[in-house]
Amino acid sequence: MMRYGPEYWDKYGTYRTPIAFHLSLLVLLRAYFIWIIAALSRRPELDIMSLVFRSKNDFFSALAIGAIAIIPAVIFCLRRPQKSTAGAAKLARIWRFMRWPLLVCAAADLAWLVIQAAHSYYQFSMFLALQMVTVLWVLLYLAKSRYLTVFFNDWPDPETDDKKH
Repeated sequence: MMRYGPEYWDKYGTYRTPIAFHLSLLVLLRAYFIWIIAALSRRPELDIMSLVFRSKNDFFSALAIGAIAIIPAVIFCLRRPQKSTAGAAKLARIWRFMRWPLLVCAAADLAWLVIQAAHSYYQFSMFLALQMVTVLWVLLYLAKSRYLTVFFNDWPDPETDDKKH
C-alpha cells in the first residue's frame, strides 16, 4: 500500500478528503439533492422534478438506488475527532468498508441508466448520456483510486484533554 506524506494530511493528522470523493457523493445522491432543490423552490410553474425524472417510478427508483450511498455519506460526516473512544473505534471499523456500498450504488445506478436507455429504445438523450458518463466515471474512480484505499483505512484519533500550560 502506498503511503502519502504530510502534504496530504489535514489539521487532525488524517488524510484529506479528495475533491473527487465529494463529487462522487454528489453524483450518487443527486436524486436527493434534486428533491431538496425542488422542495425549496417556491415557484409552482417551475416543475424541476418533471424536468429530471420522466415518471414517479423513475424518481422513486433513483431514491432507492441513492439510499445505498446514504450510510457512507453519514459516516463520512462523522469522520472527525471525537471524545468517545468506543464510538470512534466502532465508526473506524465500519468506515473501512464504506467503499463497497458506494461501488454497489454506482453499479446499480449505471445499470438503472442502461435500463432507462433500453426503455427509450436507445434513442439518444443528452441528459441520459451525461448521467451515464458521470456515473461510469464515479464507478471507475471508486474502483481504481489508490488514494481512496488509504483514505478509507484512515480515521481520526480521539481527542484528548491534554492542555499544556
